[in-house]
This record gives sequence, C-alpha cells and structure tokens, in this order.
Amino acid sequence: MNKMESKVMMVLGGYGTAGLCISRLLLQETDVNLILAGHTLQKAQRATDLLNTEFDGNRVRSMRVDASNSEALRRAFGSCDTVVTCVPITALGIGGGIVQAAFDAGVNYVDITLDNDKRHTLKELGDRIKNSGRYFMTEAGFMPGLPSVMAFRAARQFEDLETLTFGMLEKEATGAYGSAADLLIYGADPAYVCQRGTWQKVPVTASAQIDFGSEFGRRTCYPMNLYELRCLPDELGVQEVGFYAAGLNPVTDSLMLLWMIFGLYKYQWSLRLGAKLGVWTAKKFTKPPFTTTLQLDATGMVNHHAERARMIISHHDGYEATAIAAVAGILQLMDGSMDAPGVTIMGHGVNPSRYIADIERLGMNVCFQQSPAEAS
Repeated sequence: MNKMESKVMMVLGGYGTAGLCISRLLLQETDVNLILAGHTLQKAQRATDLLNTEFDGNRVRSMRVDASNSEALRRAFGSCDTVVTCVPITALGIGGGIVQAAFDAGVNYVDITLDNDKRHTLKELGDRIKNSGRYFMTEAGFMPGLPSVMAFRAARQFEDLETLTFGMLEKEATGAYGSAADLLIYGADPAYVCQRGTWQKVPVTASAQIDFGSEFGRRTCYPMNLYELRCLPDELGVQEVGFYAAGLNPVTDSLMLLWMIFGLYKYQWSLRLGAKLGVWTAKKFTKPPFTTTLQLDATGMVNHHAERARMIISHHDGYEATAIAAVAGILQLMDGSMDAPGVTIMGHGVNPSRYIADIERLGMNVCFQQSPAEAS
C-alpha cells in the first residue's frame, strides 16, 4: 500500500468545537505539526496556545484564512501537506471551492461533512486526483462516515446479507450555528430508501419507529439520503437499506421539519433564523441523558439459518464522536492501510475491523450482538 506522507496538517475551522477535538486527537495519536486556520486569527491563536500547553513540542501554530476566497485558500494550503476541513461548507456554499483549492495547491484533503457541491467537484476531479498521487478522503466523520463502516463490518457476519436498517439518535444540549444551517439545507434533500434492491425516493415524513433501548426508548426517526450507502446493494447484495435519524427534542425536531417542508432553508434570512432557533431550542429543551448514537440492525443467512445482528456505537459528546471517527480514518490514511491514491469515501476505504477497534480504543462505546432471528 502507498503511504500518505504528511508532516504538516492544516485543520480548517480548527478552533471550532469539532475542529479543536480533531486537532487534540491528531496531536495525541500522530507526530504531525498542525496549523489551526479560520476566519478569526484571535480565536485560532487562543486555540493554538491551549493545545501547545497540553502537548509538548510546540507543534501547533495559527493562521487566518478566508475559506470563501479561493486564492487565499490556495496560498494558505501551500503551507501544509494535508488539509482537514471542519467548516460548515454547505451553509457557506464553499464545498466545491475548498476541494478545487486543495487540488490546485497540490495537497491531500479530508472532510467530515455532507455536501452536494463538494461531492460534484470531487467527481469531476476524480481521475486527475488519482493521477496526481494525492489522497482525497471524503465523508470522514460520525455521520457521514461511520454508517458504511458499520455496514461492511456487519456484512462479514453473514453469508447472505438481506437488510440493513440504521437509526441515529442525537441528544445534545449544545450546538453550533453552522452545523444547524448545514443540517437544514442538506436534510431537505430528497430522502431515499432501498427496497428490493432498488433505491426509491420517499417523503421526509416517511418516519420509522426505532427502539434505542431502555435508556432512550422508541423514537420517531425520519429518512435521510446518505450517498455513502448508495453502493451497498451492488457491493454487498443487500436488498433493503434505510437510514433514519431522530432529533434532539420534539421542539427542535418540529422546527427543523417545518423549515424543510416549507423550503425556508432556501432564503438567507430564514436560514439564519432557523439555524439560530435550532441552536436555542436545542439548549433550552434537550434534557439529559445525552448521547450521539448510531444503531445498525442487520438480517441475513448464516449456515442456512436466519440471523440478525445489532451494532451500537455511541458517545456522550457528539463533537468528540465526530473527532474520534475522523481521526480513526486519518490514521489508516497516513499509514498506508487504505487503497491507492485518489478520491475515497472513508467508510469504503478503511479496514472496518481495525477502524472499529480504534474508535473503541479512543473512547467510543461499541456493542455488537448476533443471534438467531427467531430469538429476537
């Protein structure tokens, strides 16, 4: 396998909550030097000072970068070998621009977010990225990212995999404006589920009841379109795939659902209002216990007998969960465990068994159970 050489990583948005968590884990798990970059130099410098007191070697420095300015991005990316993007690219409309700037600057690239513009640019540049010998790892987080890892890991337990049903529960009393805005925009995309091996569009109101166990109970979850799952019927032979997400609390859930149904995310004034209300209601109405949980229920055949498996991966802090999921993928990217250079969806490129062992080592809660289908 080829090894991705990286001596200097830039974390774009590195002083944000997720970016700071990722930076801390990268310093803990690797010997890279970091550049924390973002629009406000003072915030980047404060985060830099914090990390340099926590870790020896003075390995962190700060930089002001306007992520909406392509030329500024290209100049800034020239200071590093790899850029890790942690900014709300969908709300800012800059996903494709960051990808293009990373390619033009000749660096490796990692992102943790869903974004259609970014994905289209990666597709357009795919052959050129591969031929350049660089690594562009996309959708490398908790969600997106972890669902496809779980699918490939679960598939190893069956001779004939039949169904995959994902449930995501996020109960957090904190939130970031950019993340809320991204969710309003991307969550309004058409939702798809796979039935009898074919992906079909369903309304966002096509909810499912998913049981998250005794602590959290049954929750109403709504379908989402995850691009990383679209290949699973072909690659794994599975006939039914669905991803359903519950929200923070009934008030926030209802608010965000209304914004999506009535298209209020399309206008800047109402998008800003919805994101601000989303953050406020999350803090006001979300009560403990807190969790960010992904649950996968899989069914299939083993030795001609029907069996089912359940995998649950969770953390009490959603930002820490994102950081752990991202860094576990970056570790495989850096040591050459993944495929040859080019564009890779993280969940499709990592070794799923090692990845899950790493996220558990780094603090994620992992539970796996398998039993005859009749016993459930």
